[in-house]
Amino acid sequence: MSGQHGVARALCAALMAASLSGCAAGLGVGALATAGVAVTQERSTRQALTDTEIRLSINNKLANEDLGLFADVNTEVVEGRVLLAGSVPRSEQRVRAAELAWSTPDVVEVVNELTVAGDAGVRSYAQDVWISTQLRGRLLGDKYVSSVNYNVETVDQVVHLIGVARSERELERVVSHARKIAGVREVVSHVLTKHDERRAGL
Repeated sequence: MSGQHGVARALCAALMAASLSGCAAGLGVGALATAGVAVTQERSTRQALTDTEIRLSINNKLANEDLGLFADVNTEVVEGRVLLAGSVPRSEQRVRAAELAWSTPDVVEVVNELTVAGDAGVRSYAQDVWISTQLRGRLLGDKYVSSVNYNVETVDQVVHLIGVARSERELERVVSHARKIAGVREVVSHVLTKHDERRAGL
């Protein structure tokens, strides 16, 4: 990584990595917050707590492996399905991130959307953040969408969605919102519908 963006991300990684050693102690507070949100989600409170534990575990593994890798990889978890998004400098890092995710207990699927393109720069990163913020705002303001069921990651102006949709129609609305945002090049959905057979037993 280079430039202001690289320094900022490296600093963020260092701070986050330092805090990960206290994950076990902090999980109680995070778990309570997760439980509160889960009440309105399609996934159960128990599953939401498990997903939080999975995400913390993966992030911890990434930080222990390489602080740069931790800074470059964005992790989202829904019902044991892990989405890895971001941009890494080397192809072997893309593979290694997936290996670390798969080695985590209770993970049932890993969707590896990591690209190998190096640091995209401050301007590109800022645009990605702007796109994600715009989309989250639109979902929150749409009374026909349960926004709490969707996680959003934007990398190189490609929007990645993961979550549980109440219906196909709702998912279509979410994807439509994403496509209408200025600067979005592509929308990639890993969202399952509420009654998808892959959710059996959850």
